[in-house]
Amino acid sequence: MSTREPSYRTLRLLCANAVGMAGFLLAFAIAREFAVALVAALILAAIGYVASSAVVAYASA
Repeated sequence: MSTREPSYRTLRLLCANAVGMAGFLLAFAIAREFAVALVAALILAAIGYVASSAVVAYASA
């Protein structure tokens, strides 16, 4: 069995993707404007990527 430390980059990107998609759908439902929803999704995806460190900490424990 490998003793390598696993990389959680994929997990972090999946968290950011999920938050970004949810943010896009919510912003589009509220604003009904594509550009506003896209900006909101990008901001929320960045926040989701940073906040996913908690998920990585849980997964690596």
